[in-house]
This record gives sequence, C-alpha cells and structure tokens, in this order.
Amino acid sequence: MQNKQRAALLILTLVLSPVASAQLTQQRLDSTIRVDNTNQTRREAVRIIDNIWWVGHSAVGAILITSSEGHILIDTTSTELAPWTVESIVNAGFELDDIRYLLNTHTHEEHMGGMPMFRKLLPHAILLASKESADVMATGGKTDFRYIVERDETDLFEPFVVDGLIRHGDEIRVGDISIVAHLTPGHTEGTTTWTTTVSEDGRDYDVVIFGGMSASGAYRVPLIGNEFYPEIAEDFVRSFEYLRTLKCDVYLYPRAATIELDKKLKKRGESGNRGNPFVDPEGCQHYIDFYEKRFLKQLNEEKAD
Repeated sequence: MQNKQRAALLILTLVLSPVASAQLTQQRLDSTIRVDNTNQTRREAVRIIDNIWWVGHSAVGAILITSSEGHILIDTTSTELAPWTVESIVNAGFELDDIRYLLNTHTHEEHMGGMPMFRKLLPHAILLASKESADVMATGGKTDFRYIVERDETDLFEPFVVDGLIRHGDEIRVGDISIVAHLTPGHTEGTTTWTTTVSEDGRDYDVVIFGGMSASGAYRVPLIGNEFYPEIAEDFVRSFEYLRTLKCDVYLYPRAATIELDKKLKKRGESGNRGNPFVDPEGCQHYIDFYEKRFLKQLNEEKAD
C-alpha cells in the first residue's frame, strides 16, 4: 500500500476525541499551575525555516527535518492525536517511508505517546533516545517520577523499546542533515535538546530544539526532598547553565504557545515573507530566562516552607 493511502486509511479508522491546552504567558510565573491541554485542532504543516517543519496539531507539534536522502522526526504528539501528525506530514508532500530516524525531546505522553504507532508505520526507521528516556519508554511511563508522584493514568502510553541509546554530544546524520544531542535533564531525567544549523537567504542560522525546562510545580514534582528524583534541582541548575552556552538564532519547542507559533506566522504573513520572524535570538534567551524564573520561584517557595 502506498504511503498516502496507508496514512489516509489510518486516519479514517482511528476515532479522535481532541483533548485541550492553555497557553503560557509572561505573567504566568506561578509554578503550581498545571498546563491544561484543551481545544486542539488539526493544523497544516508549517515550514519554520529552510528544511525544518512543524507537524502535528494546533497546540502540540513534532519537528520534521527533511533532506533529499531522508528525514528526521523529533516527537510524535500524543497517542490519540498522532494520526494528525501523520496527516500533516503527508499533506505537506513528504513520504512517511523517507523518515530515517525517530527521536524525542522528553517522555511525556502528549509529546511522544504516538511513538508506538510510528514504529508500526515505519519499521525501518531507527528510534534513538537517552538511556533515562529509554527506561521510561520501556515501561509506558510508569517509571516516570511525575507519574509515580501523581498516578495520573493519562500520563501513560503503550510501552516500546528503542533501537539504540544517544549520549550527550552524539551527532546524527542523514544526507546533509547534521543534528546534535544535548542532555538537559530536569523536566524529565532524560530530557534531550537538539541543535542543528540551517541556511536561508544566503545566511546560516543556529537552531535549538529545546527539550523542555518547565518545573512542574511542588504539588506534582517537589524540587527538595524528591525521593524519586533526588538530583532534580541540581540537574535543572546545570541544564540552565549549559543551555546558555548554545548558539541560538531560532528556538523551537514542541508546544505552539511556547514558541509563539501563531503570532510569528501572522507576522510573517503581514510582512509578505520579508524576513523570517522565527529568527529570534532574543526569544531563545527569553525561553531560558522564563523557565529559570519559574524554577527559582518554586525552589525558593519550597525552601521557605
């Protein structure tokens, strides 16, 4: 069966009930508020810059990096909505079978719960993850410290086994794509940030695909005395420090509100495609500053208790 027919059949045969998502704002520094995933809708693939695409849905996405010799997909979105990611990729004109690697940012269900589905669709693709992420994937999320604390069944997914492990600094190449892994734990123990370089209008740009840096709130994941992740605070501090050393012209994260996806698309449309608003080095620093402030606020609150 051809890829497009296979994808169409999959999408038609799966029943989807979209779940919902609140947006982060500059004022939202209360680390005890949980993001509510609501009002998700289908979204056409968005070319961010050069060969990098947002695929997925309106609130959460996956990152597709393309080349003439094959593609890399980072994240899949959730178990329930991953068919929309398939639909987005196919409608953009890409062949699913051209995806060579499946990677991820962190092991939360809304971002990579659809990985087992992609494994079945793409048995030839190589799935790589950090050791800490691979361990959680193999249990379907049951060993994720957040799940152990909360016991929220919606955090679970179908267990799966990776094809290999990635380490800090490992490089993955497909054709002219070169992407580097950076282990930045805290949000999860195996959180991975990815970097690559792209060219547009005769200039090179450093792209950082952040792996997630949000502290989840004391009622969910304490930073002090966390018996399931004792090093969480130290990992956050080291990761924030390390992220500041990365060159960053374009920052991405698989949540639309976090990277101001719709705002930047509107700005690009209004400018007649003169200049790319996703080239946003200030936004890179804002991302780090914003989540570091949230982390420090929670840490100081816990110390004061």
